[in-house]
Amino acid sequence: VFSELHLKMAFDDHFGKVPRDAPMLIWNDPVRLPWSQEERAYLSESEETSWLLAQLPAGAHLRPEGGADSSLLLMLWPYHVKRVEPTFPFKLDPLLPELVLRALSLMIPGLGVYWKKIPKPQLDGGYYTKTRENRPLIGPLPVRGAYVIGALSGYGVMAACAAGELLAAHIVGEPLPSYAPAFSLTRYDDPAHQRLLARWGDEGQL
Repeated sequence: VFSELHLKMAFDDHFGKVPRDAPMLIWNDPVRLPWSQEERAYLSESEETSWLLAQLPAGAHLRPEGGADSSLLLMLWPYHVKRVEPTFPFKLDPLLPELVLRALSLMIPGLGVYWKKIPKPQLDGGYYTKTRENRPLIGPLPVRGAYVIGALSGYGVMAACAAGELLAAHIVGEPLPSYAPAFSLTRYDDPAHQRLLARWGDEGQL
């Protein structure tokens, strides 16, 4: 397993550009951030900033947070994701608010009204622990009586109940579903699975 730091921000949409009954909205195309000509010229002057002019990953997404009387949006975009060693406290990317806002403005142009003066967001995040194929580990370990349930990445809340049920079946000796081997640690001993990993593409993680 390995870890990635995923950051998010809570953003005050005080102009009401995203309806409160909107679902989670995901921009699933690669992104070229919208900059003015002056901004592009400035960013191109340094290797430290020129990457902001390149095509960046897909996956910018947001959803309203709270009820009808709330103006908060939760906004995320994994443009910065790479494998890291977990440390605490982790560092917050100072570029995150502007970059996430600009990326999501491609999907919701009305958000561009905030470019000149971004409301101060609350930044937070945490580590996603995951496997190469972004599939959890659920089942027995080589040590008798020891079991693992983990590497649930960013979908643990959604998958926890089913993952717990599968692990319980392992522990009490109930018949296992046909998909159980796909989550077992022993899958990495399977030559066919190793060949599959060698050509694995996008893992689909937000």
